[in-house]
Amino acid sequence: MSSESTWTTDHVAELRDAFDSAFARTPLLAADDHEDLLAIRVGGNSYAVRLSEVSGLYADKLITALPGVSRTLLGIAGFRGAIVAVYDLRTLLGDVGSGSCRWLVLAASDSTIGFAFDQFEGHLQVPRNAVASEGGMEFARVHTREAVTVADSVRPILQISTLLDTIKRPREAGEKER
Repeated sequence: MSSESTWTTDHVAELRDAFDSAFARTPLLAADDHEDLLAIRVGGNSYAVRLSEVSGLYADKLITALPGVSRTLLGIAGFRGAIVAVYDLRTLLGDVGSGSCRWLVLAASDSTIGFAFDQFEGHLQVPRNAVASEGGMEFARVHTREAVTVADSVRPILQISTLLDTIKRPREAGEKER
């Protein structure tokens, strides 16, 4: 065997051993020691959303507008044979700005509802102690009760449950009046 093929064989063996040993090591963060979040931008503001509250993330999904509906409802979209109502996060959060909502997430607790937003900025895996509750925080609003500190910036964490409550409230009130 030539010295080049010996080096290749040895190098492949080293790579295989490194790969295999990565599974034998203890993970840097145990499952209970971290939070998985999506970093998003809504209008000009940065937010985070818990990955556990989302069942899917989509880009450039075709949304069919519906005439005469609330200004928060962008329309409907199809997902594997199911029809989902897509709401504008910007409007739900009180931002009057405009722009395109290229991205959307589906709510894990109600697969018939999705939320559209401007920009997906990445996945965040942070230690639980990087998440702070609203106590003493200036951002405390209806849909953000916690925030996460990442690289010297603070991102409010959107609560999907309160967003769902907001959009279901008018619908339920209308059903009671009938």
